[in-house]
Amino acid sequence: MPKRITYLEKRDEMSREDFSEYWSTIHADIARDLPGVVAYRQNHVRPSSGAPSSSAPFAVDGIVELWFADESVVRAGFESDIAQRLAADETNFLSGLTGGAVAADEPCEVSPGKVWLLARWCREAAGDQETVRAWAEGVVDELPGALRASVNFLIPDAPVLTRPALRAEPRIPEVAIAFSFADETTAAQAASGLAVSGSRMQGVLSGVDVYLAEELAII
Repeated sequence: MPKRITYLEKRDEMSREDFSEYWSTIHADIARDLPGVVAYRQNHVRPSSGAPSSSAPFAVDGIVELWFADESVVRAGFESDIAQRLAADETNFLSGLTGGAVAADEPCEVSPGKVWLLARWCREAAGDQETVRAWAEGVVDELPGALRASVNFLIPDAPVLTRPALRAEPRIPEVAIAFSFADETTAAQAASGLAVSGSRMQGVLSGVDVYLAEELAII
């Protein structure tokens, strides 16, 4: 099942609360009619994650997950009138947008608590998916309240989604792992530990950062 992940940066003058409200209502109402989409999840980054900041590898206030029925409908979805309406609405609440196609599992149920780990490959280990999956599964076994890890790998050489009117990430995350937890408190407590554990993946991953998020299922 084809999947796209898009990283959003809110308008500079917009509060996090206003950004989340607009994205989950006005913008989401347009997105519900996007052709070919079988699941659309919004991940609203929380301030307690410590990100984004001037020192963070990535500027992320929101993470979009889109699953399509099959590859034949992906292009049609992005070229539809609904997609054009979404693009026109983006400048009302965004200052930055960067997205790409990922290799990932099918959607699962919404997580009560969620922590994203974003990173890029170290040049020497680029594409070592087996090591990353094994590490993520080990983390789930070790952390109290952890339910599962959903691992997303950016597809090499796939087109990167940007907008002329919005900022783009200089280097889009190549690895995005969503750790699900039994509740928000447990997820928040695990965030710092995940950052430390991820930093130990030196030689495989670089630019590791974590983002505590609230997940909403729009479709």
